[in-house]
Amino acid sequence: MKIILDNNPKWKSISVGEYLVHYIGNYKCVSSTIESIATLGEWPKLEYIDLYLNKLTTPIAVIMESTHTIVAFTDQFRCYPLFYTEFKGGAISNNARKLNIFMGKGDWNNLSVEEFFMTGYVSGSDTLKQNLKQLQSGERIVITCGNNHVNIKRYYRYNPVQEEGRTDKDWIDELDNVMNNVTQKMIACVDGRPIRSSLSAGLDSRVIVSKLHEAKYDNLKTFSYGPPGNWEARGARTVSKRLGVPWELITTNRKEAHKMFWGAERKAYWDFSDGFSALPNFQEYYTMSKLHGRGGMPKDAILINGQSGDFITGGHIPEVLLRPDANVRTLLDSIISKHYSMWKNLITPERLEYIEIKILELLGVSIDSKLDIEELVSIYERWECEERQSKWVIHGQRAYDFFGYDWQLPLWDIELVNFYKKVPIHLKLDQRLYRLWLDRWNYKGLFHDFNPTVWRWPGSTLAVVPLAKIIGGVLGSDAKQSWYELFFYWGHDADHYAPYSYKEYYKDRGNIRNSISLNIRTWSQENSLPKEIGNI
Repeated sequence: MKIILDNNPKWKSISVGEYLVHYIGNYKCVSSTIESIATLGEWPKLEYIDLYLNKLTTPIAVIMESTHTIVAFTDQFRCYPLFYTEFKGGAISNNARKLNIFMGKGDWNNLSVEEFFMTGYVSGSDTLKQNLKQLQSGERIVITCGNNHVNIKRYYRYNPVQEEGRTDKDWIDELDNVMNNVTQKMIACVDGRPIRSSLSAGLDSRVIVSKLHEAKYDNLKTFSYGPPGNWEARGARTVSKRLGVPWELITTNRKEAHKMFWGAERKAYWDFSDGFSALPNFQEYYTMSKLHGRGGMPKDAILINGQSGDFITGGHIPEVLLRPDANVRTLLDSIISKHYSMWKNLITPERLEYIEIKILELLGVSIDSKLDIEELVSIYERWECEERQSKWVIHGQRAYDFFGYDWQLPLWDIELVNFYKKVPIHLKLDQRLYRLWLDRWNYKGLFHDFNPTVWRWPGSTLAVVPLAKIIGGVLGSDAKQSWYELFFYWGHDADHYAPYSYKEYYKDRGNIRNSISLNIRTWSQENSLPKEIGNI
């Protein structure tokens, strides 16, 4: 079994006991885990490895090699991806494209390609290439070098099980304690380095910046981004002024976005980050490119954002799963309607049959399984966590990696995640516990009855809204939605639609979910995916 590493300078190597350890992430925060595994020697007992891995507290990816054994793992949420193959004697790598070259540029996995067109990522351990696999969230692989025996296991699963018998105040008190712990751990790992935090008008980034301010961390600056005139930035500016924290706005107009998207740097970013398993997340690419290019970011800065507090705190639970008649069919429909709709014209009975089989297999249930409401919600959240969040949302951190910056995800701190795993559904639904805690804390008056106005229409495009209301009142909601669809191209995501002509958008507007749909098609064209599969 070979180890193939790319030249990413963020990957470091260190000798620990009988192992040469290759890693990315904050070694200081995980050194005890790695050293504990190393003390097991070259013939480690697997159950002890899993025991130590469950103590991981920070984003990390590690490949440990000795004469007889290779141990590799991602953290609980796959913040840094790893890939492997058992083809041609086997190899493990931090770079899917290098691994694909080792394999001889393998064939496309047609079923994965179908899924990629519909979601923007590939579920489970599959990738877009046959014989090329990805380590999943909370997964490790142990290889015995002599016979290339491979043992793969999930040492961590996101399986919420609600705990009853406590008052709302008890839960609020514990959440307050957990958030204070998360903040102190974040500050300890940063170790005085400059923090740059992306700030929107939403709750999660506001919480992060407010907790740092409350803890008197003064090496802190914030920034916001988007098209000129966007309302998110206005709300963020209000928050930063109230806290007295330095704030900067980095806008990208349509002309700039078009030029940057079709440039060589963007293509290099996509090759760097796709892993043949997920469309590169584009949310902060323009911003990071600008900050990096003009030297506006200290080289030792730590990037921190609010991903993904809305999921952790319960904001993604479909209410339909709480109905008395909800069942596995309801669960499947909820997953598919949210996660498999990037191109509506691809949702055909034939594709859905395959997708449903794969989802049920990954979830470990059958269509006839008798599940109660708690079980349905738990399984749905597990899918959201292990698939969309780990493979798409957290994937946005690759933009920081590409430009060479360190980062943290405090709202994915394992202590906070494990706390929310036990919160009752009625307190998670619509983020009720989160909002109760924020109302009580209400730091600097930024949470109770503080809701900055955020229109999805920047600048003069706000004129679309009153006209839409008139159309809706006269012709109904469908006509109102059709009116909005005519103008989304110039709305809050104008910079992300800018690479494409309005003619192209207009033609596809009824089939696409958003600008990501168009990016999926561009990625597929640039990487020569089989046209007969996607047909978009």
